[in-house]
Amino acid sequence: MSTTELDYDTILKFKNGDELAFTAIYNHFYNHIFSFCKYLLPTIEDARDMTAQLFILLWEKKGTLDTYKNLRAFLFLNARNKCFNFLRNHKARSVIDKQLSDFTQSEQVSILFSEIEAELITRIREEVEKLPDYYRNILQLSYFQGYNNQEIADMLQISEKTVRNAKSIALKTVKMVFLSRNMKLGFPASLIYFFN
Repeated sequence: MSTTELDYDTILKFKNGDELAFTAIYNHFYNHIFSFCKYLLPTIEDARDMTAQLFILLWEKKGTLDTYKNLRAFLFLNARNKCFNFLRNHKARSVIDKQLSDFTQSEQVSILFSEIEAELITRIREEVEKLPDYYRNILQLSYFQGYNNQEIADMLQISEKTVRNAKSIALKTVKMVFLSRNMKLGFPASLIYFFN
């Protein structure tokens, strides 16, 4: 994977169909996705073809992906699903089961984490969308668009302390929604990871 960081402007340009932004995203993720596919699929050529298909799919779905975490989760989840579908279509069930059982624990955890992260992002975004406009706007500016508290305060013409207080109230509101649904402790705790 490229060490070049993807900034929000690049992701926004990609979402709006900018081909140079797509190239930057492609360069950033290609090696990691190709290596992942190469591990799962029988030949390097299969892995190359699958990686190409995944980036075509990414371009087709560009309008729905607006954060780095969304891009990464989309690519890895689709890589896993499409590789497994490929194996199911081209190999006997026993061969698939053997390959799956050969995964190291760390690889299994990595895939599971991608699934959990994608689900977490989706659920958090759903709850953020339900917040009153004022709080939703501040959370979106901070966590989805990357502005710091002072920048948000300047944009909204309020104090930096007001921004901090609003973020705190909004995050507590989202957290309480998950706790009220009797979610396992790990899920609300992972809000800390997402809203770091």
